[in-house]
Amino acid sequence: MNRVLIVFVAILLVASCKKDDPLTVVVPKEYLPAYPSSYWDYSNGERVSVHTEYVAHSYEEDINSPSNTEEKLVPKIGNEYLYEYKITQNSVLYPLKQLLSETVSTPWVVNELNGEKIYRTTVEIIDSIYIKLPSDINALDSTLYLSTVVVVEYTDSMTVAEWNIKEYYSKDIGLIRVEINNPYDNLEPVVQKQLLYPPYINN
Repeated sequence: MNRVLIVFVAILLVASCKKDDPLTVVVPKEYLPAYPSSYWDYSNGERVSVHTEYVAHSYEEDINSPSNTEEKLVPKIGNEYLYEYKITQNSVLYPLKQLLSETVSTPWVVNELNGEKIYRTTVEIIDSIYIKLPSDINALDSTLYLSTVVVVEYTDSMTVAEWNIKEYYSKDIGLIRVEINNPYDNLEPVVQKQLLYPPYINN
């Protein structure tokens, strides 16, 4: 009887210790520094804001997963949770979307749409790039960004050269530009949004 009591008390102690363990914090990485309370203003009028605190979150890893991942403290942007360079999607098949890689890489699958896989890949890392707002006439008003990762997104029926989304992520700044392309016409890509001025990054 005493042994049963000792085992029961031990289980209670272990359980209470686990509850007191602090959650792991998933700190943002330098090409997407989405620290709590940070924000970015874009040329399309959008302001991307990060929740004021890290938020406890877990997710179902895949469709066959019996349980959720270990709960962690992560940045929250709108209704999405950021795990370094991966952001949550409302999907048990593709719960996380990897936004970028810091090296030029082979493509990775981020989702499926109408039976087609959607891929992303880092195609270039630029040491320095000048970007000006589409409305700016004078190129001297351009902003210089250093160490910028360029990522494209495309589907099964396209190639990397026939991308439909191109994103630029600058080191210690984050997303600075998004271009949209229709690979089936001869028109130039359109700038969907572009960073207006240096973001507020609360690190």
